[in-house]
Amino acid sequence: MFTKNLIFAASMSAILFSNTANAVIGPIKISLNTEYRVSNPVIGSIASIIKLDKAAIKRTGAVTFTGLLESIPSVSFEGGQGNLQALRIRGNEASHTLLLLDGQEVSAGGTQPNLDAIPLDQIERIEITKGPFSSLYGPGAIGGVIHVFTDKGVDSITGSKVDFSYGTHGTSKVNLNTYVKGETSYLDVSLTDFHTDGIEALGLAVNKGEKDSIDRQTLGLNFGSQVTDKTSISLNILNTNADIQYDDPSEGGMWASAVKPDNNLKQIGFGVSQQINDNFKINVDLTDQDTKRRGKKYSLNTLSVVNELDLKNSKLSLGLSNFLDKDFSASTETEHTDWFGQWQGLVIDNELSFGARLIDHDKFSTHTTYNFNWARDLSSSLRINGSYGSATNLPDHYSNNLNIVAGKTALKPERSKNIEVGLSGDYGWGNFGVKLYKSKVNDAFGYVYAAGAVLAHYENVGIINMKGAELSIGTDLLG
Repeated sequence: MFTKNLIFAASMSAILFSNTANAVIGPIKISLNTEYRVSNPVIGSIASIIKLDKAAIKRTGAVTFTGLLESIPSVSFEGGQGNLQALRIRGNEASHTLLLLDGQEVSAGGTQPNLDAIPLDQIERIEITKGPFSSLYGPGAIGGVIHVFTDKGVDSITGSKVDFSYGTHGTSKVNLNTYVKGETSYLDVSLTDFHTDGIEALGLAVNKGEKDSIDRQTLGLNFGSQVTDKTSISLNILNTNADIQYDDPSEGGMWASAVKPDNNLKQIGFGVSQQINDNFKINVDLTDQDTKRRGKKYSLNTLSVVNELDLKNSKLSLGLSNFLDKDFSASTETEHTDWFGQWQGLVIDNELSFGARLIDHDKFSTHTTYNFNWARDLSSSLRINGSYGSATNLPDHYSNNLNIVAGKTALKPERSKNIEVGLSGDYGWGNFGVKLYKSKVNDAFGYVYAAGAVLAHYENVGIINMKGAELSIGTDLLG
């Protein structure tokens, strides 16, 4: 299926590139708004979003991506160096957090993606969006979305730089970055080498020497070009090879057998954006992703086509996505094709958006998700908003394979319904925000331990209800 998609995209690109390249628009900025999945939304933000650009990331003092996540407020981060970390948004399971890398889902080989495989130095910005987003990005986004954008250097000047740091526990990092910018194109190349001996966390005599070291080398390449005045292309490559120890018995760890330390991620993404006329644009993205963790290999191939139609005071987006997810260790695969649409616009000072997605899955039949969002400015400083939507989460490879072995193949997708209301203000002294939310997850996954003739497996255990409140206050003190 992916080969056919690749041929289709290549053919389409050939047609698009037959135009004469006569544009001098100078360096293009290829970006994406996570909340609306378009480059230029026509209404303001309604969802709860935490945004960090490169400067803000540097100010945190973090040296790794997982270290950065630990410093972000209002999310729960669990786990430590070497372990498979869990990021929970609003009390949801870690598997309910969808991780995107340059617009594409990062495959979850285990119960969640390995965050240690993403290098902090090659991140341009991060958007953490709370709430259900399955209607825009597919299954998995019940709690929210972490969207990582790698370097594109759009505000940089041509040149090269080297960053070096060294700290305790044998922690060292070297990052080399070269950026070249032309009138219509840019090229950003980054190499990162990171090492740490780790720390001895268990503190038991039998575990002496258990430090969970990390060795990671990463190559990042981002290329973009305005081929014609209406056609732009992008190529994003991220290749990470990492040895991440976790309680290996050879280091005094708790596991009885050797733990393979490999945690690798390779993602290649190619995108074409074609402006048909002043009101209509087509975006085509192809991604080939390979991951490896503890000797197990996975791949995720995706194709997405999004059509953006600008109307009077509104925008309509219609799209198609195909996902082919393979587990080479168990010789299994899943595939689903999704059709989705979203309308956003302004109606009598009310900012509205509606979205829906039809998911046609080869293992879990056909189901739908939807969302409705509303916001209104009560004054120049005060804004009220509300949203209601549904989302789904599908079993990962680990759960699927465990249930196949146990002969338990009736597992249903998790389904959630979510509601949220909020009030925010921006005044001379500072700003504030209040959010109230409630979420209900049906057919929640539960782990059943092996007992007698029953093998370990997952099953649907019932309903989970979550509700909460968020309060934020910000101001400037002494500059």
